[in-house]
Amino acid sequence: LKWWRLWPRRESVSTPDWTNWQAYALHVPFTFLFVLLLWLEAIKSRDIQHTADVLLICLTTTALGGKVINIWKYAHVAQGILSEWSTWDLFELRSKQEVDMWRFEHRRFNRVFMFYCLCSAGVIPFIVIQPLFDIPNRLPFWMWTPFDWQQPVLFWYAFIYQATTIPIACACNVTMDAVNWYLMLHLSLCLRMLGQRLSKLQHDDKDLREKFLELIHLHQRLKQQAQDLPGFAAMMQYLVAMIMQVMLPTIYGNAVIDSANMLTDSMYNSDWPDMNCRMRRLVLMFMVYLNRPVTLKAGGFFHIGLPLFTKTMNQAYSLLALL
Repeated sequence: LKWWRLWPRRESVSTPDWTNWQAYALHVPFTFLFVLLLWLEAIKSRDIQHTADVLLICLTTTALGGKVINIWKYAHVAQGILSEWSTWDLFELRSKQEVDMWRFEHRRFNRVFMFYCLCSAGVIPFIVIQPLFDIPNRLPFWMWTPFDWQQPVLFWYAFIYQATTIPIACACNVTMDAVNWYLMLHLSLCLRMLGQRLSKLQHDDKDLREKFLELIHLHQRLKQQAQDLPGFAAMMQYLVAMIMQVMLPTIYGNAVIDSANMLTDSMYNSDWPDMNCRMRRLVLMFMVYLNRPVTLKAGGFFHIGLPLFTKTMNQAYSLLALL
């Protein structure tokens, strides 16, 4: 995160650092300019299919820009929590059971994170190299430029810009996601550690009251940290973009279903009463056949339509309420 100028330059910072010119020098010409060029391409497009293709990556990179601004604002909060976990005696591991639990969960987190990194980084060569073999050449992602990038000489300026921006955006996205996951993982481990210590309290312990009060204080700190984390991890910009990414395919998928359902009415509104017997029989057979709905499926399991969007949002909220 420090390498990509997404983490405070100094330790124990209590306020956001808005004077980090190195962060602006890196992200303004790449992250934020790239987002702007994508939006301009989407706005200027006159083809709905082309607009949808541009919006798919545009919404994702817009969410990335929102996460960059958010981490600039709240990174000092996460840094303070990590420092507290590392230095306070309350969070020191005191038994072999706690140490084993920590090691096991961290090893598993490392495997998940490495798999996520490999999947994310593995996509980049396909995105960047594959367009070079198209004739004529095309950019990995459509974006607006003040010049005609389809000209052979000018193409390479736009291509080199995207070939540089895409790995930067990927690395920033991966690291910002990972720090959110890790904070939540560590907080959950602290709560499990608290539960283990509470279960080990014995009535004949001489320091029972002091140990119990210490655990209460530990719980209060964890609860306060849990209240601080949403400001760092939960972002309205990210939420809106992710909702849009789910909603847009369901809107277009629902249009397919509605259009297919209208075929029966369209057939019925034809001049079928005046047709001969053989044709009326064929019309009837076709209308019976149209009773089988035409739908798009995601992975062969879920029907892509507005009911899927509402079901996804409902289940997401139900899971949030459960947690």
